[in-house]
Amino acid sequence: MNPSAREGLCRLLVPRDGVPPVPDKALWQAAVDEGVAACLWQRCRHDIDRRVTLPDDVRVELREHSMHLMLARQSLRTLLVGFAAAACPVICLRGQAVAQTVYDSPALRGQNDIDLLVMPHHVNGAAMLLRQAGYMPTPVYPMLFERGGMLVDLHVEPLGIERIRSWAYLTPLNTDDFFRHAVCGELEGQEALLLPLRLHLPYLCFHALKHSFERLIWLWDIALMSRRVTAEEGWDDLVAGMCAYRLERPCFYALSYVQEHLGASVPEHVLAAIRPRMSRSEHRLFERFMRHETVPFLAERLFARMMPNARMRAMFWYETVLPRREVRQQVSDTTEYGIWHFIRKRIRQLLTALVDRRGG
Repeated sequence: MNPSAREGLCRLLVPRDGVPPVPDKALWQAAVDEGVAACLWQRCRHDIDRRVTLPDDVRVELREHSMHLMLARQSLRTLLVGFAAAACPVICLRGQAVAQTVYDSPALRGQNDIDLLVMPHHVNGAAMLLRQAGYMPTPVYPMLFERGGMLVDLHVEPLGIERIRSWAYLTPLNTDDFFRHAVCGELEGQEALLLPLRLHLPYLCFHALKHSFERLIWLWDIALMSRRVTAEEGWDDLVAGMCAYRLERPCFYALSYVQEHLGASVPEHVLAAIRPRMSRSEHRLFERFMRHETVPFLAERLFARMMPNARMRAMFWYETVLPRREVRQQVSDTTEYGIWHFIRKRIRQLLTALVDRRGG
């Protein structure tokens, strides 16, 4: 993402000095790519200029966004009913769980799929429930189910450890924590298990870093949730959660950004409490991130720093360069060229990161 485009989107989402200009076509397309087009449209209509018009292609994108979201909400409602009837506890991760707890309108937060977390001993029953509801496993990944264009990603742990095992060393956060601390609430008019802020916000920060903060919508989620923490005066409890789960680094990056650019009132003492010890090279990484840059392999570079020791760090880099076959099939098309093509591509990417001298 062009840093100036992301900076422009931040200024439009959180106007500070006067009325911001109406976004041009390029900025609208950036908003679509970053997942914030619906939020920006609402901001334009309510706070900038009610006469603003959308480029035709963006109007089509938002219409498709709306239709897909309606399908996702209906699908989630049906699945929650089915899982409850089968006495199979389930937690909806991200997506509608965030949309309906921190957004003014759930329609503003799109989602590509439905992420559902179940306990490991319930996974076979959950897969059977999905099949009975018409969802079939996809060829790429057996835990990813599809029906009529709607994807359901079934998880037995929240971090992605089943794909990259060394991530287990990053944090003690696990499935048991999610179900032990979940509270009863409501999604789509159905009873549902929801995550408390003490766990939910650090998890969102981890997930956003796992994807190198590539989409602004993930940071916007965190900004909105941070405002809720401030309203409920829950920062002390939240800091305790970040430290208990050893997620200070992803939380510091995410909360620093949303405080600076997205209007989140994160107290300075919170950032001071979770500020990680940084080398000179990491300081440069952090400064670039705060300047809206897309830093090559930011997730891998920070996760390596979070590993407890050199052995685990080496294991992490090995899995990054040479993941298991089923993981390679999920992240890259290796059917034509095979494993050595994948390895060469991975090494080239890592070398690009290593010679990225500005980031250290």
